[in-house]
Amino acid sequence: MKKTTLFSLCLLAFISIVFAQNQERLSVHYFDVPDELVEEFLVFNKTRNLMLEEAGFGKDFYKLYRVTASDEASQYRYFMISQYTSDKHYEMTHNVSEAYQKLNDSFWDSELGNIFTMDNKGHVYRKVYRIED
Repeated sequence: MKKTTLFSLCLLAFISIVFAQNQERLSVHYFDVPDELVEEFLVFNKTRNLMLEEAGFGKDFYKLYRVTASDEASQYRYFMISQYTSDKHYEMTHNVSEAYQKLNDSFWDSELGNIFTMDNKGHVYRKVYRIED
């Protein structure tokens, strides 16, 4: 009886850990890029995605969208999304290599980095978790 109870508790703990680590989550950003910085941002995003692809995280990890030129929205005309299977996966994609860290550091030190500050009202960032029905 004790072995069965212990086995059941271990199985329950294992299942809890597995499901806790495999909840789909997204990082979403709404922002604007000044016209004079759009090309620079596109180059950065392409380079970052290529580095992530080479590290085994798949093609176009950070997906970038923009409203059409005819759209009348004056704010949050850009949207970027990335998908993660777990918090560990999130951490792994942010610690790829020394070269990747240098790329990110140069981004944060540039004029573009000012767009993505977390206290800037021109940038909305959320980590969202899928809600199961």
